[in-house]
Amino acid sequence: MIASVSPGTKFFAVCETGAQNIETLLKVIYELYTDFVLKNPFYEMEMPIRCELFDLNLAQVIQKDRVTLLGR
Repeated sequence: MIASVSPGTKFFAVCETGAQNIETLLKVIYELYTDFVLKNPFYEMEMPIRCELFDLNLAQVIQKDRVTLLGR
């Protein structure tokens, strides 16, 4: 599934067929993007995302979602 968040910026999730709540996951990722990347005064559009807080929070969200989906 792919989510377009702004011109030139897209997030995508590789998931199993029939996976649920992927749209919700992409919305949460977008919220992290706006909170930690776009509000970062050193970030410039069209540049690779290099933000430790974004990476850490993204890893937590993915792990939490994985635990919820897999029951582990």
